[in-house]
Amino acid sequence: MKPFEKWETDEVEQTFGIESIKIMPLMQNWLQFQQPLTLKEEERAEELRLFIEEFASSWNEEDMKVFFIVPVLQIVNFYAYKKYRTFMEATIEASLTDAQNNLCTLRGRVEMVVATGKQRPQIPFFFLNEYKAQRKVVTDPQGQLLIAMLAAQAKNNGKNLPIYGLYNIGQFWFFVILSGKEYTTSKAFDATDKDDLKQIINALQYVKAHIDRNV
Repeated sequence: MKPFEKWETDEVEQTFGIESIKIMPLMQNWLQFQQPLTLKEEERAEELRLFIEEFASSWNEEDMKVFFIVPVLQIVNFYAYKKYRTFMEATIEASLTDAQNNLCTLRGRVEMVVATGKQRPQIPFFFLNEYKAQRKVVTDPQGQLLIAMLAAQAKNNGKNLPIYGLYNIGQFWFFVILSGKEYTTSKAFDATDKDDLKQIINALQYVKAHIDRNV
């Protein structure tokens, strides 16, 4: 099969029989989660917000990753000793059946995944995919994210857990949940907006709590 970066949303839907839905209680629970930030977290979030506000239009993908995305993830700290950690530029591979019941193998590289495992991802829970600079989006970051989430779903050994993910286009962040054969995508959250950035961090904290409950 082709690598993840070659997939588009329509093709993922048609090949694997998944569909987009507008309302999913899991998404409502995710985005309604609120946890007060500590003073240190608030100060760091504001530093990062001012930074992206100034430079989002000029950063390339590596700039976005190094100067904003990774520091935001570090506020939440997706790591638990001997349980799970964050993997960068990781390869995910899984076998699953398509909509015509043909067995196929998915294999591709993802920008970031939180998973069990020490050297390689074992059971994935959460993806962040495609550090796209806003001014040059030429591929489909949602399609690339969905195909990786389907591979994760197949690797999770029948746990029947939702797979959480997000992708960003410049300063805009989109949250995605895949549950069974249905997925939903959030509205755009603007990381230059103080309230939106707090909600982005809260959403990441929610995912961390979900992982802690299920490892």
